[in-house]
Amino acid sequence: MFRIKTLNYEFASPYVLGLHDAIPTITFRGAFGYALAQVIAREACVPELAEQVDLYRRFFMPENDGEENSRNHDLARPFELRGFYSREDKRSFILQIQLFGKAIEHEQLFDHVIEVISYMGIGNRHQVCHFEKLRTAETTPEALTPTEHLMVYYLTPCVRLKSGGRIYSDFIPFHVLLPRLIDRLTELDNLYGDGSFEQSWDIGGMKRASRRIADIAEKGVVCRTKRTSSRTKQEMHLKGFQGKALYEGDFTAFLEPLKYLPHVNIGRFNVFGCGWCTLEFQNNNPLMKGAV
Repeated sequence: MFRIKTLNYEFASPYVLGLHDAIPTITFRGAFGYALAQVIAREACVPELAEQVDLYRRFFMPENDGEENSRNHDLARPFELRGFYSREDKRSFILQIQLFGKAIEHEQLFDHVIEVISYMGIGNRHQVCHFEKLRTAETTPEALTPTEHLMVYYLTPCVRLKSGGRIYSDFIPFHVLLPRLIDRLTELDNLYGDGSFEQSWDIGGMKRASRRIADIAEKGVVCRTKRTSSRTKQEMHLKGFQGKALYEGDFTAFLEPLKYLPHVNIGRFNVFGCGWCTLEFQNNNPLMKGAV
């Protein structure tokens, strides 16, 4: 079984947290990389910590050396960020880190980097925050009971889902959603799990069959935003669909990958918090109720 564990941290400040307006976790991901660099710089010169520094690099900055089973130079990270404000005045934020596979065994490394972020400062004001680790738990995705109607809620912009040479950012057909989900799951499992997804799933069959699912309706917006690093001034441009989509058909063949969709962000910049989705099978045609 592909293992998933959720770490929860709360950041609190006497002042409004200066996080990104559209995707707050992008700010944390920027701080995460900077804090990691400080940790590596400090610990790399200590011989006893050489193995730990190697773990940091392997998990946070993995690159394909030609031996990995991936077409990409930059490999999938074994973690992703999610989160939400826990106060209306935006003075506290719950940061969630999803860990996958082997990364679960090194939870303390993530704790260390998060602690550095708290006193290094976060947001455009580099605010020092009170930091508290909350409950952590391993997650076992529940089996799904399908109906003919599947609603997918794209909670954060689904940035750059690519299929057949086209980039989908204004709507997400099911025949694009499912293959990209399968690709992400199999790469994560091959790199950090036991590779059982690729061995047990009829991947080609599922991808071909996904074209038989009808795209009934979508309701949402094309989120256009950018993130500018307060430290390096580097700009990251983001454009992607955010909203909900209704699909119709026989979903029986896709239940195994679909049950992981609420737990694994998809699309480019998934580690930053983009492509966070939930789903719901509905008993009646939601169009009759004006749900989309």
